[in-house]
Amino acid sequence: MQIIIEFRSKAQTIHLSDSTILLLSTIARFHNRIDESYIDIFPEVGETLLSHAHILHEGLATKKGTRYILVGFDQIDEKDPLTGEPTGLSIFASWLNFCWAQIRFREGWEDGLKRRRKRNRNDGHALGGDGIEANWRENRFVTSLFSDLDSYMTKFLDRFAPFRSARLVKSEFHDEYIALMDRAMEQRKQMEEEMGVSRSRATGYSSWFKGQQIHLDVFGSYVKSWRERTIAEDKFKGETL
Repeated sequence: MQIIIEFRSKAQTIHLSDSTILLLSTIARFHNRIDESYIDIFPEVGETLLSHAHILHEGLATKKGTRYILVGFDQIDEKDPLTGEPTGLSIFASWLNFCWAQIRFREGWEDGLKRRRKRNRNDGHALGGDGIEANWRENRFVTSLFSDLDSYMTKFLDRFAPFRSARLVKSEFHDEYIALMDRAMEQRKQMEEEMGVSRSRATGYSSWFKGQQIHLDVFGSYVKSWRERTIAEDKFKGETL
């Protein structure tokens, strides 16, 4: 999903993004949770920042005028959360990938808390007190385990895999890079048409808009839609692969 945000003066608050990969087209500050250090990145016009979405970050304040930025959120799934269709994501890029698994455990923890709160509201009880008889996804021991795994894995990554910035494509090669990507895509389309391959999640295509603003469980299955989506559901019915 991609959105455009308007900045007039104030900086954006420090936060995590609800996705796997984050794309930013603005000056930004990325924070290390261990030593409280940070780095400021100043992309050139036309450049985009690409980062792990669960690094603490913020948009820097606008000193003069109005700044419009393009923000993208990319969720890497091993299956389509709405249809269950496999995406072909390798086990090495999913459950055996430390960063990917950390995000899934966080989603499992958040999903479990939401389930418990909803059940306890319906039952008229306060949060907590449920034992092994509860649905395993909302069991307090399971949600605590997911929370601990998320916390320890996040600290491990911050300590032993500190982030840094690197320019993947030099500014003088921007046009050539885009042209090369376009040619590669056209070659792929031509090859797939000749082989009779349909465009789907299973053949490596993305679900650009239809699968946005939804809550997932630890296994990447659909749980519920965001409130913002429920009041504008028609906007999410279209799909462009």
